[in-house]
Amino acid sequence: MVPRRSLLIGGLLLVGLLLVGSAFAVGTPEPTVTLENQDNETHYVTVYTVSDEDLAGYVNFEVTTDDGDRKHVTYSDLVWPGDYENVTLVDDEIETMTFVVEPGETVDGTVTSWSKGDVTVYIAERGPNREHASSQIVTCGTRGQTHSFTLQELGGGGTTTCGGGYSWIFR
Repeated sequence: MVPRRSLLIGGLLLVGLLLVGSAFAVGTPEPTVTLENQDNETHYVTVYTVSDEDLAGYVNFEVTTDDGDRKHVTYSDLVWPGDYENVTLVDDEIETMTFVVEPGETVDGTVTSWSKGDVTVYIAERGPNREHASSQIVTCGTRGQTHSFTLQELGGGGTTTCGGGYSWIFR
C-alpha cells in the first residue's frame, strides 16, 4: 500500500506542473505579427488596438485626398483601399506602432499595446506617397494570437490564429 504522504506529495507536484504548464500553454500575452513584403515598394503598416470592434469604426484619421487636400475620416472610410494617402491616426489617447517593411523583407513583431479582449487594427500604406493599400481588423480577444500578412502591389492576404485556452488538450 502506498503511504498517504507519498500520494499527497505526488498530487501536489502534479497540480503544480499543471499550473505551470497551463501558463505556457495559453500563449504569449500579446499578439505576434509577421509582415512579408512581396512587392517592389516599401510598405508602412500602422497597428493600434481598441476595446471593441464598434469603437474601431469611429477612430479618427487625417488623410490626403487625390486632390492633395487634408481631411478627417473615420476607420469606416478606410475599409476600401485606394482613395487616400498619408493616413495618420489623430486620436491622441490611442497608442500606435508602425512597421516599415522593405521590398522582399519579412518583419516580425509584437503588438505591445494589446490587452485581453482588445481588437487589433492594421492600416497598410504603400510606396513613397504612402497610398492606403489595405485595412484589417482582427477580433480575437484571447492570448496566443498570431497575425500574418502578405503585402503585395494589388492588395495582399493574411491569416490569423486565435490561440489561447485549453482546447489543445482535447485534440
